[in-house]
Amino acid sequence: MRNQHNPAATQPQTHPRQFKQRLLKLVLFCGFLILFIFLLARLDSRTADNHKPWHTNFTIAAFEPNGSFLALPYSYVQQHPLANTTFLAKNPEGSKEKNDSDTFSYKVIQQTAQQQLVQTSLRTSHSITVATYQATASTVTPIKSTAYTIDQISMAAVLALISVLALQFLYRFLRRRSPYHQQTN
Repeated sequence: MRNQHNPAATQPQTHPRQFKQRLLKLVLFCGFLILFIFLLARLDSRTADNHKPWHTNFTIAAFEPNGSFLALPYSYVQQHPLANTTFLAKNPEGSKEKNDSDTFSYKVIQQTAQQQLVQTSLRTSHSITVATYQATASTVTPIKSTAYTIDQISMAAVLALISVLALQFLYRFLRRRSPYHQQTN
């Protein structure tokens, strides 16, 4: 008796080796993507030493006497004196929504009696900007700002794809040149 029509028999079968190769490519792509996002952000980092202008989303926390805080752009703080505020946090960390979709958070990393090392994060729909600064009651001294933007993600994806394709080409090239592969052909 002939085998009845089997839909599974007409579908192309993926060999376990092909599946493993595709999975490896996906894992490599994701790893390269993360690596390149961090590398691109690091290349764009701003510090007092590299003399690049601070990121526009460099945001600091200014604390009011009641313990609440404002999330203010560093450029605003440079140009406007703030009355009845301090840059020293009473709480070691805090967060709040800024506008409707932005989130701001701060964390005190180190503290002495007169100053604090503070790290802030401003998350918007287009970027995440992480800033570190030294704060006293009346001053802010920027140390570093790093922005992770959508543009960097696109560029990182292109670089990750190129890297995976280059590794695939290199693997095939070396495999063709290997003595074992030449003997089996």
